[in-house]
Amino acid sequence: MPALSVIVPIYDVEPYLAACLESLACQTWRDIEVVMVDDGSPDAGAEIAARFAERDGRFLLVRQANAGLGAARNTGLRAASGELFAFVDSDDMLPPYALETMAAALAESGSDLVTGNVHRFNGRGAWQSNMHRDAFAERLTRTHVTGAQILLRDRLVTNKLWRRAFWDEHGLRFPEGVLYEDTSVALPAHFLAETVDVLTRPIYLWRERDGDSLSITQDRAHVRGVEDRFASVRAVRDFLLTTGRAAHVPAWDLTVLDGDLPVFLPALERGGEDFRQCFLDLACDYLDAAGPKVFARLPAQRRARWRLVRERRLPELLELLEWERTASPDAKAVRRLGRHHLDVPVPLPSRVTRLRRELEPRQRIDDVRWEGGRLHVRGRVTLRYLSPRERRHQYVFAWFVRRDTGRRLRVPVTVFPADSLVSREEQDWCGFALSVDADELTAGTDWHVDLWVVHRGMLRRDRLRRHGPVETPIDHHETRP
Repeated sequence: MPALSVIVPIYDVEPYLAACLESLACQTWRDIEVVMVDDGSPDAGAEIAARFAERDGRFLLVRQANAGLGAARNTGLRAASGELFAFVDSDDMLPPYALETMAAALAESGSDLVTGNVHRFNGRGAWQSNMHRDAFAERLTRTHVTGAQILLRDRLVTNKLWRRAFWDEHGLRFPEGVLYEDTSVALPAHFLAETVDVLTRPIYLWRERDGDSLSITQDRAHVRGVEDRFASVRAVRDFLLTTGRAAHVPAWDLTVLDGDLPVFLPALERGGEDFRQCFLDLACDYLDAAGPKVFARLPAQRRARWRLVRERRLPELLELLEWERTASPDAKAVRRLGRHHLDVPVPLPSRVTRLRRELEPRQRIDDVRWEGGRLHVRGRVTLRYLSPRERRHQYVFAWFVRRDTGRRLRVPVTVFPADSLVSREEQDWCGFALSVDADELTAGTDWHVDLWVVHRGMLRRDRLRRHGPVETPIDHHETRP
């Protein structure tokens, strides 16, 4: 009996299926079974799956009449025999080390499930999934969503390895006949688990289909899709309310309005009248349930959008979306009476457009090297929406911080003109360089770099990152050859 099962539903994915199954056959963790569920697929997907089953005894093909993704996953789970299991959609792939990395994490921690980072990919390359960027910025062991609320954004079931005992204990099951099955399973599971492990390493490759092959979840301008998406987030809300977890509802509402439902807003431009009215009706109901306190905590861009939705000002909402897409980033903010606001093209109250936490540091590391016994770092940093056009607009300070003791070592910073992080066509005073003598960094210890950015009197702090505001920190022990 294999220790680990992988469940792969199959429906209308002929161009992608072989690559998916090959990525499972090549896993470094060899003790697996792959349960392939032919959900009445109209193409040659079942034949491709059958060939894998013939040549590799770890692959098992199960057939059923078409019943949808949720039903196919439930069928696959009933046929699976592993104590651990994972779900993989048949147009996606796993990196070769994915299952071994997750199984090792669970063996070490004893957690109920492990969840890992996600990369998107298509025929042109792969990149960090934006919706998973912040949630997987830091590795965590034996954590929980109530202490790490960023995991409210972790709504896929496919980037996880599950313990069968945990799944069965809580009677988890996918809803059938709907889209967006993942959310109504993944989020309750986060709350029901005793502990969860979080991996920064990408363990799931999520395909972005191109052109005419867009999946229904990519092509969002459909009434059924928006109805099912609202139903899935409502199901999580109801779960929290009915299981004594009402204290977490505002955090969930904030996550939904900030990162979940906004994906439908661009579809309003191409959607039909039925889709538009359905979205407005469902969105207004959700905004009413969430209440003004949650609305006030949203970033200004989201507040502006949802205010226009709530007032059903669709033409002005479409105008705002066009402005967001086409306006230069450094032209989106304006200073009024000593405060910064979004300079939106439609009339909105100042309390809606005021920028607060949105004025966060943006950074990019351009060069890291050891030379002459010193660590040299060059990069760029400024605040979102704002550019330091003159030298006096921005000052940068830096400290190396020892992680175990908190000891801080101040290092001098040089600033210089560089390609702007806000406007692609211009330069500004966002460039910085710092260096530190290797002898000042105790060997064998971990250090990170704290940046302080003072921009026109506003102080913002951030940790220096390798490739952006959410990637792995610059570490002394990782950087030095």
